[in-house]
Amino acid sequence: MTTDSTRPEQAVRALSHAQQHRRRASHLYGLVITGSVLAAAPEKFGLARLAIALVGTLLVYWAAETYAHWIALRSLLGRPLHGHERTEVVQDGLPLVAACLVPVVVLLVEAAIGVETSRGVEIALVINVALLGFVGWNMAGGGGITGWRRLVASVLTALLGLAMVALKLSLHH
Repeated sequence: MTTDSTRPEQAVRALSHAQQHRRRASHLYGLVITGSVLAAAPEKFGLARLAIALVGTLLVYWAAETYAHWIALRSLLGRPLHGHERTEVVQDGLPLVAACLVPVVVLLVEAAIGVETSRGVEIALVINVALLGFVGWNMAGGGGITGWRRLVASVLTALLGLAMVALKLSLHH
């Protein structure tokens, strides 16, 4: 039998698993958001400006998600969060922002060498699809999925990126 005084501490231990889950999921989610921003970007936007907008968009998503998790955890625990809990909540969502790092670097390099915006966005989208497939492969393997099932999981994850390519085609063509 648990007492009311032990319930919050048990909740904190259970949340440790949930926090690891959030960190892994945040990276995948960040790549999906990255793809949607790339897909919706106007061609006249410019690659450097798009890179800045991409980081800004993911920072807003991170702030909103962090706030939601902060409030939910506080509600679950029934008390204000301790310092280490606040730090964990803030850090747990950072992979969402970090997910756009490779596409942002690609966009900035393309801008520096003068790649046309539409071509640069297409390249960044292809890289984003590949990153989604890679993340799907790694997450499936981490979950004990092997063989053809791991490949299917990877392809299904990459299909999220291909959906963004289809979105771009439908918006701009």
